[in-house]
Amino acid sequence: MSTIAADPSALVLLSGGLDSTALASLLRPALTVFIDYGQLPHTAESRAAGAVAAHLGLPFERVRLPLRELGGGLMMDDTPLPGSPSPEWWPYRNQFLATAGAAVALRHGLSRVALASVEGDGDRHVDGSQAFYRQLNALMKMQEGGIEVVAPAAQTTTVDLLRQATADRALLGWTVSCHRANEPCGDCPGCWKRELVLAEYLQEG
Repeated sequence: MSTIAADPSALVLLSGGLDSTALASLLRPALTVFIDYGQLPHTAESRAAGAVAAHLGLPFERVRLPLRELGGGLMMDDTPLPGSPSPEWWPYRNQFLATAGAAVALRHGLSRVALASVEGDGDRHVDGSQAFYRQLNALMKMQEGGIEVVAPAAQTTTVDLLRQATADRALLGWTVSCHRANEPCGDCPGCWKRELVLAEYLQEG
């Protein structure tokens, strides 16, 4: 587990979920950004991300990146793509989001964009792995602007990330995790993870 320190030169991509909420709380970035890329729960995620940023007192922007024609899986139409590694797989999602975040960071004079991938994400999708972020960071830094792409919590579980952030119930209450809808379906990987993580974390408190 890595200790995550404040990074005022960073931009955090804030989805409104547990991972990005805890990461934003720890990094205290210069800017948080929610990206609507056409995912089914974008309304709930956008609302949650804005509420989390306000709760933490962090600057916040919303960006629209229309990727629906390129998407798939539970977050688009509940139909997994052929050969997908998991039901929720949206092809190249983190690569798209990191690139958009880097473009926003450049506009604001910031030096890095942080994504909230956590330990275990790479088991389900390559774009949640440490190897992916190393390669993407090298590619992004090679280009004009030299923006870094980082995943500070890639070796940290969600529960440990929440512990580091000492996230309270008021903050957690704003978060959402459902992949399918703007109201929790209770029957998708996002809902299952949220239930398990909160049960473990809140039991300690």
